[in-house]
Amino acid sequence: MITSETSPEGGKRYRNQATRRVLTVLLALADAPQPRGVSELSRSLGMNKNMVHRALATLASAGYAARDPSGELYQPGPRLLSLSRSSGAETDIVALAHPVLERLHALTHESVYLSIIVGRNRVTVDDIQAEGARVLRSQRGHPVPLHCTKMSRVLLAHRSNSEIADYLRAAAPLHREQHIPDPPSETAQGVWQDIKSIRMSGHVLWRNPHHTSAAYAIFPVCDAEDRAHAIITIGGPRERFDIPQIEARLPEIRGVLESLEREARLIPAPVFVVDA
Repeated sequence: MITSETSPEGGKRYRNQATRRVLTVLLALADAPQPRGVSELSRSLGMNKNMVHRALATLASAGYAARDPSGELYQPGPRLLSLSRSSGAETDIVALAHPVLERLHALTHESVYLSIIVGRNRVTVDDIQAEGARVLRSQRGHPVPLHCTKMSRVLLAHRSNSEIADYLRAAAPLHREQHIPDPPSETAQGVWQDIKSIRMSGHVLWRNPHHTSAAYAIFPVCDAEDRAHAIITIGGPRERFDIPQIEARLPEIRGVLESLEREARLIPAPVFVVDA
């Protein structure tokens, strides 16, 4: 005997309802200025907690939702952030920064990237690629722990010492297998030493020691308290974009960044709270 629960029509209706619930939760996360919990979403959407939890699990597994640093609440995930420009202060920075990325790309003819903090990770949310070989391995929307890679540590360095200490405790053990070795990321002492070096300048010029053809310029975009909203990275092959060439272009690059840096100081950087 075929019932509505076992018939193809019944299964299709169930799948359609489940899809609508997932989309409803996704839109609620995209519109939320702050991370939200299962109970809050359940009340605001009129859905039971089990339904909300299942929808969040589906979204998280696909990268469209992510737990916040506390592990208790949910926020837009890297894949959603890489597609959307509608999530509070981070989005203000993405929208403000895009014309600047275009101008930097036109000035240098190299690849430019905008990355922000999502949970305990750095995520690239906007980019303009140069023609020819790409020099950065991180793809848009791909999460990278905040202590891993020079780019991530520039974001981490522009947070308070207490926030960094809380992050390092929560992220322990720091050492993990990586495709490309990154010695400063393997111990808290190594991270702190690199952060100290990063803080000595308003920008970081860097040659990737494991990708000798690439050089990078990394610029933090901060609020009035020097807390990073984002970083902008310009990267290119060393035969045309090595450190001397970057240094020669720094006055022009800084001139392009000036308006964004001024506007970013008017917007408080998102709260970065890590459950110790």
